[in-house]
Amino acid sequence: MVVLVAMAAAVTLALISLNRVNQQSQMRRKGATPQTSLLIESAVSLAKARLAEDPEYSGETWLIATEDDSLDRPGEVVIAVAPHEEPQMRNIEIQVTLGDNVPRISRESLNMTLSLPQSEQKQ
Repeated sequence: MVVLVAMAAAVTLALISLNRVNQQSQMRRKGATPQTSLLIESAVSLAKARLAEDPEYSGETWLIATEDDSLDRPGEVVIAVAPHEEPQMRNIEIQVTLGDNVPRISRESLNMTLSLPQSEQKQ
């Protein structure tokens, strides 16, 4: 009987611990969402500006170190620009990764199509 009670207590403690770890993990992911959203917005703005300057812009990668004091975790933003079937359009893929170790990595991506500014479109 004592063994069964001890096992039940151990299982209960294990479930409580697992639930707490899961909640902390969700809180970390939710905490990264505003940073991720801002980085995606910045990448979209940058892609638009670069395409306005150069319709042949193909993209770029930013690496953000934690010592910059801009993020609590290191980050990477990748902008990839590809041709679209219509010459005045471009396919844009943006990938944002925050964190450098597995439990704290969050990734988000955005795919979109942008029109070149009127002055850059070939007639």
